[in-house]
Amino acid sequence: MIRVEGVVHEFGPVRALDGVSLEVRPGEVFGLLGPNGAGKTTLVRVLTGVLRPKAGRAWVAGVEVGREAFRAKAKIGYATQEQSVYRDLTVEENLRFRARLYRPREAQALVQAALDRFGLLPYAKTLAGALSGGWRQRLALAQAVVHGPEALFLDEPTTGLDPLSRRTIWDLIHEEAARGASVLVTTHYMDEAERCHRLALLYGGRVLATGTPEALKELARKRADFFFAKVPLETARRVEGVMDAWPSGEGVRLILEKGASLPFPAEPREPTLEDVFLIFTKEGR
Repeated sequence: MIRVEGVVHEFGPVRALDGVSLEVRPGEVFGLLGPNGAGKTTLVRVLTGVLRPKAGRAWVAGVEVGREAFRAKAKIGYATQEQSVYRDLTVEENLRFRARLYRPREAQALVQAALDRFGLLPYAKTLAGALSGGWRQRLALAQAVVHGPEALFLDEPTTGLDPLSRRTIWDLIHEEAARGASVLVTTHYMDEAERCHRLALLYGGRVLATGTPEALKELARKRADFFFAKVPLETARRVEGVMDAWPSGEGVRLILEKGASLPFPAEPREPTLEDVFLIFTKEGR
């Protein structure tokens, strides 16, 4: 279980987190969705004991991180968007180093199990720096979970990867949740957000909405209507009540305020998570 209550963190005059509260259940993949600078990485660093919150409290696997950070870290797996592996160590050495930190007596068995499970056995003696981006990210995830943590934090784990590599990483993430871990993933990819059990929209250090992807889309339906029309983009943007419009194939996709009407033919569309994100961030501003 990961639980956050009213967490505040500041960098000088900048309030990076402004009273954030959320909960991630065991066996759940929880997505933290937001633009760059929204506070996603800051929240992960608070939850992993790297930063102390200025206010509020946070618990990971029953341990209050602000008071017992060292004890909490033994229950945590953490992989950053910088691909948190030692490039001058081999794949096997990276895994052994992490396993020995937390479960030294079982380290060798844990390393072997991770090599097998993540398909890394053929690369066991390869330097991590010599791996492709996809395989290095797979190693980053393997070293984050080699000790069987109760909570897993993944900060934009698929940045820069091709679609096949991203899909593989997400399969492995869901395997960790199926094992019973509480998994918190930060992302700004809308298609990846669809793969989470629940989401929180973070903007300006504040949580704007929380729920399943479908529940968030339902909230969007109550706030706006969505259309596709074959008109010039500037024509669409000049219409009163159009919240946003952008090119889509041979026409434009529009978000229209509830109660507003269009002066040209348009086809209704279902909202996407990108639509949800646009609506809530506009409200957040």
